[in-house]
Amino acid sequence: MVIFRLLIGMILVFLLVAFAIANMGGVAVSFYFYHTPQIPLFAVIFLSLLLGVIVAWGLAVSEQLRLRGQVRSKDKKIKELHKDIEELEGRLSRLSPYPPEEVEEPIKVAEGEVLTPEKEVEEAPKPASEEGGVTEGG
Repeated sequence: MVIFRLLIGMILVFLLVAFAIANMGGVAVSFYFYHTPQIPLFAVIFLSLLLGVIVAWGLAVSEQLRLRGQVRSKDKKIKELHKDIEELEGRLSRLSPYPPEEVEEPIKVAEGEVLTPEKEVEEAPKPASEEGGVTEGG
């Protein structure tokens, strides 16, 4: 794997050197009142590329930091809501004379599918007596 990476790196360096040799002609860059002396075209292209990479990296890092901040604030809100739920459940248990009932897991259906009583009955496990198992009478 190391040799493969070295080979790819050498090919890229060769291509960059070939590009630089092919674009040795001088150009002057002007930006409003600022004018550069004649510099090789490959230097202008490489500097433009480097500037673009730096700007893109900076934008990506700033977006990542913004998203991390959002995640932290959402996590904090979730913790607050869990504390509220625990507090409300405690208050409910003190007010209710009966223990809270266990909540059954909801029946999972495919997206867009409607659960009808027939489907619920079809999917329910059959009693042992219907499957040819042991019966009470014999």
